[in-house]
Amino acid sequence: MPETTRGCILTGDKQTAIEERKLRKVGPKDAVVKVDYCGICGSDLHAWSAGGAVYEYGTLMGHEATGTVEEAGPDVLGLKPGDRVAINGFTPCGQCVACRNGLANACLNNMIRTIGQTSVLDGAFADYIWLPDVDVTAVKMPDGLSSAEGAFTEPAATVVHAIRISRFQVGDTVAVVGAGPIGLLCISALQAAGAGQVIVSQSPGPRAELAMKFGASAVINPRDESNPVGEQIRGLTDGGADIVIECAGSPPALQQSIDMARPGGQVILVGVNEQPTPIIPTTLIFGEIDVKGSLAWDHKDFRIAVDFMASGQVDVKPLISDTIRLADIQKKGFERLKEDRSLIKVLVEP
Repeated sequence: MPETTRGCILTGDKQTAIEERKLRKVGPKDAVVKVDYCGICGSDLHAWSAGGAVYEYGTLMGHEATGTVEEAGPDVLGLKPGDRVAINGFTPCGQCVACRNGLANACLNNMIRTIGQTSVLDGAFADYIWLPDVDVTAVKMPDGLSSAEGAFTEPAATVVHAIRISRFQVGDTVAVVGAGPIGLLCISALQAAGAGQVIVSQSPGPRAELAMKFGASAVINPRDESNPVGEQIRGLTDGGADIVIECAGSPPALQQSIDMARPGGQVILVGVNEQPTPIIPTTLIFGEIDVKGSLAWDHKDFRIAVDFMASGQVDVKPLISDTIRLADIQKKGFERLKEDRSLIKVLVEP
């Protein structure tokens, strides 16, 4: 087994370096996995551009990953060397108030127990990664799912979780706000789950075009000041969407999402917005609209996402904008994604 790995380290404001890191020894329930692919997540890009405000300097980043088990501890039950896995690099503490109340995905200790988000657990922009409790932090991939496709398991599981905790029912009209990777995956997952209409809010351009190719019933323009999104969607539906899934994470998107819901509808917040954001509360009150947050995924969602992709119900291949080498992650990954909004997902392979 290798004793070290190369990895992409966040070293400063918009700065990374490829450095050698020592791998931890494999304990009874742990494993070392040879990384096949790791996708650059929006949170990685945000951390890279936020000057240490999201991930601390010294973090070996990367969490949307697949790989092949190199070594497994003697107490690992479901995996063995040679197995291809999708990496679910989060181990809830099981002790905090969130975990005790069945919200392991909202574990109060999740940052320090998730790979690639602090210097505590190294991530998967690397040759190899050490995984604790690997029966929880990895899922075996079926033969029909490629390792590149499997790298979308984490974002797909985020989508599955949002739909599963909503009030969604077969035949519902759903509005998806934002056609980035999460929004586009939402379209496919909603179709697989039996949605009626899936209407996407996205400004004109490549992402709006891709939303239609993914099967959106219609795409409305959130930047058309002469025709607000609430009016646009009411022109396409009976009073608005049953469910609105907000995937943009921008301040204007919150009020727009509320405006798009029918009376008695529900808004699910998936996009991460850290800025103070004004809303008009009377819209919520008069419509009795429910707003609910959705964070990440749990192990069940992860397995459902793998099955959706393996069955072909969720096709992620069109989302792969490029595949780059680890050595090129600064220039061809972070810097290009920051400038080129037409890119959807860039995969990194060692």
